[in-house]
Amino acid sequence: MEKKRPYESAPQEIQEGGYVIQDINHGLSSIIKSELPFSQDLELQFTESPQGTGFDFGVNVIKIAKDSGKNPQELAKSLAEKINSTNYPLVESAASMGPFLNFSLNMDEFGGRVLDQIFDQKSSYGKEKIGNGQRVIIDMSSPNIAKRMSIGHLRSTIIGDSLANLYKSQGYEVIRDNHLGDWGTQFGKLIVAMKKWGNEQSILNSDDPIEELQELYVKFHSEAEKDASGLRKSAKEKWLQGKADEVSGLNEAIENVSQEIMTRKKIGRDQLEMEDKVVEDALDRVIVTDLEKEGRDWFLRLEQGDPEARRLWKLCVDLSMKEFNKIYKTLGVDFEKTLGESFYENKLQETIKLVKKNKNANISDGALIIDMNDVGLGAAIVQKSDGASVYFTRDLACAIYRERDLKVDKMIYVVGDDQKFYFKQLFESLRRLGYKVGDNAEHVYFGMIRLPEGKMSTREGRVILLKDVVEEGFKRAEDILRQKNPELAKNKKLRDEVVRQVAVGALKWNDLSQDPRKSIEFSWDKALRLDGNSAPYVQYTAVRAKSIVESAGLPNGTVSLKDIFFPMDIFSHQSEKALIRKLSEYPSVLSEAIKENNPSKVATFVYDLAKRFNAFYTNVPVLKSETENLKKSRLLLTAASVQVITNALGVLGIEVPEKM
Repeated sequence: MEKKRPYESAPQEIQEGGYVIQDINHGLSSIIKSELPFSQDLELQFTESPQGTGFDFGVNVIKIAKDSGKNPQELAKSLAEKINSTNYPLVESAASMGPFLNFSLNMDEFGGRVLDQIFDQKSSYGKEKIGNGQRVIIDMSSPNIAKRMSIGHLRSTIIGDSLANLYKSQGYEVIRDNHLGDWGTQFGKLIVAMKKWGNEQSILNSDDPIEELQELYVKFHSEAEKDASGLRKSAKEKWLQGKADEVSGLNEAIENVSQEIMTRKKIGRDQLEMEDKVVEDALDRVIVTDLEKEGRDWFLRLEQGDPEARRLWKLCVDLSMKEFNKIYKTLGVDFEKTLGESFYENKLQETIKLVKKNKNANISDGALIIDMNDVGLGAAIVQKSDGASVYFTRDLACAIYRERDLKVDKMIYVVGDDQKFYFKQLFESLRRLGYKVGDNAEHVYFGMIRLPEGKMSTREGRVILLKDVVEEGFKRAEDILRQKNPELAKNKKLRDEVVRQVAVGALKWNDLSQDPRKSIEFSWDKALRLDGNSAPYVQYTAVRAKSIVESAGLPNGTVSLKDIFFPMDIFSHQSEKALIRKLSEYPSVLSEAIKENNPSKVATFVYDLAKRFNAFYTNVPVLKSETENLKKSRLLLTAASVQVITNALGVLGIEVPEKM
């Protein structure tokens, strides 16, 4: 027996609803509310029913029962009876199992609508308008000028990029801002090093100019430390001899360090022991080598606009950005803004004036602070006692600029977990200064990247440069491609593109498939495997599914369900049902991911979708289906899977190759 699409005769409110899973939520919520003694909105949490129960989804009614003062088992039973008597078009039957309300979907109705939505919306399937055009800025990547990017920079870059894609999918206007570390006293030191030991022409002609700049910076610190060691030793001997007053500022520094310790430990002077640690900290504050003085002088010249200082600084910025942009291009990451710390330099005095006028501002030991002790956040220094600004000053100026000039409604900072306290202080300070964005700012923190042998360590030579990681990924991906598909490997243009897509996909997946808040271990062997939880596995699934559809002459799913008259038992196999259920969940997954700022929710979903497609393809014939209509319906299910896998990978910034 054949019939037209059943959902063509569905009630008008069903046809005009949102995504199908949302319509079920809305429809069942209405039915359930009619049986309860209260009328507040219900947000049902669907979970897939366990295999073997014969049902598709279930709802635990314990919380609903508790709120309504009913017995959970009795409530589940009465709700099942109510749903069965209502003839709700998307649900075939409902039944209770203890406190669970389970229901079977009308797969003709449900599956037909899910596939129709996917083909109608294509790359827009899963998108929402909940953002309503609100402007979100994502502070991400933020490498330091004249320093090479390590694999540690990767996390901020790709987590930030995937969050940008996620927010765009939900109707927000997104600004990705690469907040470069391009200002500070380190540039005075670098200029000194370039003048003393560098060769400008050699740096310009170098294959790796950033490495040369970084080596010069390291040399400055090495030479300065040699000088400081002697000065520190001499100063300490004078202190031991009771001649601390012969060392400029030492007695004052010892007193300041002592006061800080007493305040922090809440102890009196009689409990304070004059330990080496106090003196060492004080010496760090007063010992300044001639090299460091030169560095400070050059940075002062840079701040004052000295042409030579500006020229050398710009040279460092330009050379660094050239190298950074190569990596960003490879990763497929773009930025709407690239505003480094230097951009905010002319806004610092205005920021300091704003803070001085605020009732939460105090002067402590000559420094301007924002006192947040009343909420357990201590005090944040905005201006040092010598009048100098600090990172916090620049971050305040930056946030104020973003609200006032860029008109952002929300700020997201993708920065390591070691900065949690810092951002709590920053957001609280903005609130106290009267900026609304302080209430709409979030720190999306992430853990470290570890290597199989332990955490990265500069001292032990276990720091992996991002550039080297990308090159190694390309090499490994090409080796695998030559083994698995030697014919494709002969086409250099296609081979290079596929190698890039697979290597970058693997690199991103290794990070984004895990909760960003956790530390992760990096292993290329794990990342590039073609089976199990990896990007190549999901990419290959999409490529294979696409080839099935194209081989049948249905490229991109251009044949619609409208062209098919379905048998009554369409989508009857368990693997078909499981695949359709997963396809229907995608819009809800995006909503859940954005609530938690967690792209791994999307990765978990698309990996499960790929597994279900492979189970479907293994268990039911597609190209050799029993009837032509079955063949077409299964081809459309295959094409829908390609579309949703592509959409989900796109949120993660991962491409689907043409071939693999």
